[in-house]
Amino acid sequence: MDNTVATAFYPDDDSPLIQYEIAFQKKPKLLVAGAGAFGGSSYASKIFAGPTETLEDDIKWEPHIDEADKLDCIVAVSSGVLAGLIDVFYVGEFSLDRASEWGKDKIEKVVMKVARVEGYTGDDLNDAIKTLEKNHPLAADGNTNDFGGGLQHHLRDFSHHFSICGLFFSIFTQFTGLVVGTDKAGALHVVPVPESHRACIGKNFQEKIAFGAIGWFFHMVSDMAGSSGSLMGGTGIPGPLVSFMKELSALPFFKDAGDGDMGFRLWVTKLFNGTLLADHDESGRIIKDSVKKFDLRTEIGILGEIGRQTIPVLINQCVVRGFYFCRRLAREIRDLKIMGIAELERIAPEDVLPWETPAMRRMVTVSSGVFTGVDIADAAVRAIKSKDPITFFLRVNYVGVATFVIACVVDVRAALDDKKLDEGESPEEAYERGISELGCLELDFMQARILHSIEYALVAYDIAAEKHPKRAEKKRAWLKEWGERVVEAVGLVWAADAGYFLGDDAIYDSIMARLENGANDSWLWLVAMEAKRFRPYVPLHGDNDKLYKGLKLGSGYLEEVYCDRQSVVSEKELARLDKAVNGARGRLDGAVTKRVVGAAGTVIVVVATGGLAFYFAPAIAPTLATALGLEAAALHGAALTSASLAFLGGGAIAAGGAGMAGGTMLIAGGGALIGAVGGSGVSAATSMALATNGSYVLDECAKLVAFCEEVLIGRFGDRASVAEIHAALNQRIVELEVEIEAIKRGVPDDEVPEDDDDGIDEKEEISPKKMIKILNRSLKFMRRSSDELTKSLKAASKKKMALPEAGRR
Repeated sequence: MDNTVATAFYPDDDSPLIQYEIAFQKKPKLLVAGAGAFGGSSYASKIFAGPTETLEDDIKWEPHIDEADKLDCIVAVSSGVLAGLIDVFYVGEFSLDRASEWGKDKIEKVVMKVARVEGYTGDDLNDAIKTLEKNHPLAADGNTNDFGGGLQHHLRDFSHHFSICGLFFSIFTQFTGLVVGTDKAGALHVVPVPESHRACIGKNFQEKIAFGAIGWFFHMVSDMAGSSGSLMGGTGIPGPLVSFMKELSALPFFKDAGDGDMGFRLWVTKLFNGTLLADHDESGRIIKDSVKKFDLRTEIGILGEIGRQTIPVLINQCVVRGFYFCRRLAREIRDLKIMGIAELERIAPEDVLPWETPAMRRMVTVSSGVFTGVDIADAAVRAIKSKDPITFFLRVNYVGVATFVIACVVDVRAALDDKKLDEGESPEEAYERGISELGCLELDFMQARILHSIEYALVAYDIAAEKHPKRAEKKRAWLKEWGERVVEAVGLVWAADAGYFLGDDAIYDSIMARLENGANDSWLWLVAMEAKRFRPYVPLHGDNDKLYKGLKLGSGYLEEVYCDRQSVVSEKELARLDKAVNGARGRLDGAVTKRVVGAAGTVIVVVATGGLAFYFAPAIAPTLATALGLEAAALHGAALTSASLAFLGGGAIAAGGAGMAGGTMLIAGGGALIGAVGGSGVSAATSMALATNGSYVLDECAKLVAFCEEVLIGRFGDRASVAEIHAALNQRIVELEVEIEAIKRGVPDDEVPEDDDDGIDEKEEISPKKMIKILNRSLKFMRRSSDELTKSLKAASKKKMALPEAGRR
């Protein structure tokens, strides 16, 4: 094997030192990343059986997704039928009378308990109500006659509503002396508190709040069970539902319908008074003692009826989920050959717990669907038999219907998520990902290899620490797939030897060698930042992505190994740098308080994650190809992408090259692998982000700002490098502004050349309107980043920060 090592020096002490090496092998043999690359690793040796054994040889397990089988479906159907029969013969018909009685009993108990807290010692409910009314008078009670007297003022006076709006209007009365409600016609009505009740208004801010909130609550309790002069037969108070409808009816939209019919306003009044739900005789007159008041007591009673309907639903859930748990637990005990209770810890919780698995979702959907079917069939038969349509609605179990709807939504949403996982990133996301190529931070080949190796070691370390065998197997499968893509991509161009990934000792020996050669160690800080932002077990857009869902990193390689084996970046400094990235991200998107480490939508992975970059290749190719010497000045758009990928792959397949596929795999191997620092004094990596909600550019800008502030200025005092990065960022901003103008003017791309392997799909094209939207959002983040760097440079200039001696290598 011939090795070529080239080193470039610059005369100025502050200029960069670049060292890269390219290794060629006459007969390239490419091994799957495995033990050959980690022969000296203690934790890697736990994963791979021998020095020449590959990961594929070690894994004897075939990926599968736990889906419901025939027995699961039989049990789900049986459970649904059982729950349906319980609903038919036990729950029965929804009853407002039963609800009212249940609510009345609960309200009376509440009133007695609150009265005793206020000092009442008797057992008479009427006296308890009088005690509360005496201790907590309400200013609005002085306007009883203005709002319809004793029978109507609780409904018409908004401050007597037991709701958030009722509390608001009670406090409003305290500060304004006005009572808000409706008149007889249902229109908004505002009257002042009479002198007789002015004493109930607080004299200062504290008293107004106390009377309007605390006093209001206790007064509402006194009115819940009727008034002190008319128990049960009294008005009571409207609950949250009726209160909302009454307040809504006061809007000008609900006008009088004419001919004495007030439409919705009258309907709400009749509902509260009880005449709407009352029984009528043949002549249409209300039957005596059949009035069904719909006040707070009834609304609370409805909760009791809902509780009755919940019983068969809970039984159904318990049967299905209990069977799922017992069956999976027995299977795990058998598969893992568990012989005692102490060995149960080897079972991963997600393999047995009845939550968030395809099988569990499907079983719940089937069982709840069968239950709802039995319930609705029974309701329909009874309605037909009684010839009363109302019977149907009273017999339906609405909790069961809601459960079935939710189960369907969850199942469909999971299916759509899986479909999205199979499809990969959207054209819009790919377009913005391409925009996030800021061209400011890059790593050379060896530095990228070190970064890749650290990421590989990070996952291997996590697998070695994994206690659950099946979960570890899934993680091995992810590492195998990720490693294969990275190694294959590198092997296409550099014909790597026995392994691309460096072993434990080799990683840190390489780091020390580069530092001892006098290289500026800022690149190591960038490697640390990218490794910290690296998220293992992300989708690789292959056949096993569903298998990787739910996998999480459970160890701390960077803190326990990386920070210990090199002396540049400490654990505390690494945490501070990662926190700085999150802080910068919050400042750039204007929502600092909403951002936390690891929050959904901020997951960042460098291009070194391999599989993701595989799908980002079309956007990376032109820049990299041009840097390598492709003459493509006359091309742009899809034509430039096709030519660039083919160039990077060593030429067309017909000419003996690897074609566009080869170019794509090259980029998947680790971003821009050619050293490119441009005299900035920084050797760093152009990293891609896997993010959601269109945050690619935001993520890259956040890392750029944090690295400049924390490392270049904060540690090295290197204003010159930051200034050059600032200039490059501003140049990128100008380029995007030009691109926006070109899109607005309708400048077309060149025609796409005919190529069966170009990988371009017309359906992946996005509209100019979407392009402009994405570009404008990206520009916003870039401009804010530019402003942040301007502020940092000005602050550094004022402080006249000098380069720390520790930063001179």
